[in-house]
Amino acid sequence: MTGVAGPAQLEAVFGACARLGVVVHSARFSAGRVRLVLAPAAPLRELEAQLTSIGFETLAEPGDHSMEALSAREQELLTHLAKGYQLKEVARRMGVETSTVREYWSRAKRKLGVRSMSQAVSLWTTTAASHHDHPGED
Repeated sequence: MTGVAGPAQLEAVFGACARLGVVVHSARFSAGRVRLVLAPAAPLRELEAQLTSIGFETLAEPGDHSMEALSAREQELLTHLAKGYQLKEVARRMGVETSTVREYWSRAKRKLGVRSMSQAVSLWTTTAASHHDHPGED
């Protein structure tokens, strides 16, 4: 969704999201516009209606933008998980503590709307193919 992004407008956008319980995975602000990556199953019609009522023009882009919400480290984690590595080995390969990898996993799981590693890996290997040349490769 795009629209003019001044302080009052940003407050209005995030207020509309909060009222509807819409989870915003990421937001980018540039050139007087705001771009939101929303959680799966977000009530788009209701959000568009609220944003239109406060003067925003909206544009819903079809497709799965969940991969855009992932940080580089979360993507790296999913690449390692897709190769079959356990969290302890992933931590070693990433050069961080296992607790840090668990935090990356928690964030990635929330952003992707999955409950298990197998769901995340399945989504990553099928969806990431359209976002990366070779998901799961070094």
